[in-house]
Amino acid sequence: MAHDEERPDHGESPTAAPLWRNRDYTLWWSGTALSNLGTSVSTLAFPLLILATAGSAAAAGTVGTCAGAGLLVGLLPAGVLADRHSRRAILIGASLVQLATMAAVFWLVAAGHPWLPAIAALALLQGLASAAFRGAAAPVVRRVVPAAQLKAAYAGAEARDYGAQLAGAPLGGLLFSLARWAPFLADALSFAAVTIASALLRTALGPDPGPARPGARSSALRDLGAGLAHIRDRAFLRYALLWLALMNLFLGGVGFLFVVALRQHGASSTRIGAAEALATACALGGALAAGRVVRRVPGRRLVLGVSWMMPIGVAALVPLAGRPWLAGLCLGASTVLVTPLNVVLTSHVMATTEDALTARVASAMGLAAMGLGWLAPLVCGALADAFGVDVPLLAVVVGLVLMAGANHVLPAVRELSAEPGEGEDGGGTPLTADPPHDAVPD
Repeated sequence: MAHDEERPDHGESPTAAPLWRNRDYTLWWSGTALSNLGTSVSTLAFPLLILATAGSAAAAGTVGTCAGAGLLVGLLPAGVLADRHSRRAILIGASLVQLATMAAVFWLVAAGHPWLPAIAALALLQGLASAAFRGAAAPVVRRVVPAAQLKAAYAGAEARDYGAQLAGAPLGGLLFSLARWAPFLADALSFAAVTIASALLRTALGPDPGPARPGARSSALRDLGAGLAHIRDRAFLRYALLWLALMNLFLGGVGFLFVVALRQHGASSTRIGAAEALATACALGGALAAGRVVRRVPGRRLVLGVSWMMPIGVAALVPLAGRPWLAGLCLGASTVLVTPLNVVLTSHVMATTEDALTARVASAMGLAAMGLGWLAPLVCGALADAFGVDVPLLAVVVGLVLMAGANHVLPAVRELSAEPGEGEDGGGTPLTADPPHDAVPD
């Protein structure tokens, strides 16, 4: 693409300013932090609302399922949309839809008419809008941050998301106790914040046009096929997609079995909650330290280390299930470096994917990460009922061991020895330079 040659490659600049002085990055980080906090608040408030009004756990689950279904169904189309049309316009439009959705929920609750079908329909719409936002948001960090700072930028994003998750639950409970409509108003306002942030970014968000193919007719379905073919043809992308799918399946199973195992050994709800909080605190520590870890530990070494830490930690849950504190500490220690590992994988995927395909690749990765996770509680619960909780735990251990062993021989893992932006993509095409930070907004 000839126009890319005219743009400076910020990844090669030895004097790049610190991220906190990057106006667009800090603006985007702050806007999405508020949005994620609002989402965490309403995520807790939705089931509380339905339980308080309908008194049915099944009804509460229906609302969550509608939101999740909208997100999963919309992810792949959202990636295609974000690689065909203005990402800034999609970000603003999707945020405004989410704002309107939460405002409608707020109005229904404040008026005293939280009708379940209406809430479920709004949750489905919220999930679809969230998918559209995620598709357009995936390439933003790569556009506003120099290639050499991608790891640090994604580490900051992981810490932001963990912080929003931890703060959102107690804040949501507090707001709901004050007024049932308060969490939904807070979420609506949080979408206003990310809308403003998206509009004020100075960097052009793209998409950049891909290479022209004479005689080729572009269509959404053809573009989706091109994105999936891009993943199929690149060893590292195939590896990352499979890793995310399997890891989220196993981690979802471990999280579910952790509660079941402790409960079967007589732990009270309070002790189980405290043990989970300890494990979450370890994960938060890993998220906060992710920036330092990814700067000091080569990516391949991190993958190998984490992939062996996890089966060891999960296996230890079998003898430690009767000791909640030790079990929580063990689980936390085994997953403490998962966030730095996610940073390494994400930054490498983003740095080695041309801009015209970034949203489609990221959406496919997101679908892989979430697509199998919902199966874990169902499968693990059935196995635990039939054979006891130790059997599915050990089955997860076997799966994790196989993944760890494969990491030693897969050529794709060797790519992580290089920093993002230092090499070529899976097809041998030089990386696209980052857009200038004073570009005219698209």
